[in-house]
Amino acid sequence: MTVARQILEHNRQFRETNSTDLVTKIARMKEDVFPFFRATAHLYYADMAALPPSPYTNAQTGRCWLAGDVHLANFGAMRDAAGAEVFALSDFDEAYVGQYLWDVQRLAASLLLASYASDIEPAERRPAIAAMATGYLDCLAGFEAGGDGPAFRLTADNTSGLVQKAIKKAAKADRKEFLAKFKGPDTRPVADAVRDAVTAAMPDYVSRIAPAHRKAVAYYQVLDVRQRLGAGMGSLGKLRYYALLHGTDDGKVVLELKQAVPSAVEVANPGALPSASYGGHEGQRIARAQRAMQHDADVLTGYATIAGMPFHVHEKAPTDKDFKYDGIASAAELNKAAAILGMALASAHAWADRDHGAQLVNVGIGKAVSDAVTSRSGFIAELTRFADSYAAKVRQDWQAFKEALERGEPMY
Repeated sequence: MTVARQILEHNRQFRETNSTDLVTKIARMKEDVFPFFRATAHLYYADMAALPPSPYTNAQTGRCWLAGDVHLANFGAMRDAAGAEVFALSDFDEAYVGQYLWDVQRLAASLLLASYASDIEPAERRPAIAAMATGYLDCLAGFEAGGDGPAFRLTADNTSGLVQKAIKKAAKADRKEFLAKFKGPDTRPVADAVRDAVTAAMPDYVSRIAPAHRKAVAYYQVLDVRQRLGAGMGSLGKLRYYALLHGTDDGKVVLELKQAVPSAVEVANPGALPSASYGGHEGQRIARAQRAMQHDADVLTGYATIAGMPFHVHEKAPTDKDFKYDGIASAAELNKAAAILGMALASAHAWADRDHGAQLVNVGIGKAVSDAVTSRSGFIAELTRFADSYAAKVRQDWQAFKEALERGEPMY
């Protein structure tokens, strides 16, 4: 199947419900190779399904909770449920169980693809892959050794550069300023039927919040609903709503409700996560992954069914700050950021292993990876070769996509 056909098949599921965002998506994909890469996790996992296994994997390492769509733009700063400003993975739409290496490889490729627009020379980019891999393996080893590993956080105290800047920005966030943007130009009003459907979904959603974190009924009163447009890349096409809740006397609360669809990872590892394990509800799958892969995850993380469609729900907080990867201006900055991203990915994998929920992931991922990576230098060399070759393939796919657009082929 051609690249254009695969993109069409993926996007057409959203054609009837959100063609506005699909127009935006295709335009952004055409502009640059990195947005194209971000928007096509489904192409990546189709490719992973066809690759022979790496010598640095085994059956045990294949039982890892994956974020699925790991790249520079899916990390960020946030305030966790314990009140600490931290840096972590921020997107779990494609979360699934599979080979840890798929997350690591996707991040490695993104380090090359996202830096092409900068002045960093190609030869200067590759050391960032080694920095990321070293950060990943060292952090996993820390979890496996015990000590402070399980309590590990990336904070302003143990980070630097652009990551530290994002964390400090999160700490200064102002709720009033944030709420003032609720009706911003990137949102639009919804029909009464949509607002009614969101409101009707709230009781079931609230009933699944842990009793210790559940507020009074008035807290969850829906005051307004807006549709969010133009957010993300891979998510473009999915319905995304912001619901303004009454909250407390200290301030209103915004929930983000995003349409949930099956994970792209499944094509590379079918049946690894039985649908019964998440009640056949894709929003529950995402919420479960977020709770597993984020330490002290947002207590409002959950799921809902709106007009018969599954949605993932979480708080859209003023303290949520994206990692501004486009601010990377030198090889030194790229290396510094890459090491921290590797640590963030490793901590997510480690938090979500058997110590979190052995019924799904019944291995200690730190030990499994340690046993599989018999040569660190060999691992880094293989990862670098993969990133180089896969980045080249993505550029070829991007060119094929643009040529198909020029021929007038439909993309949704």
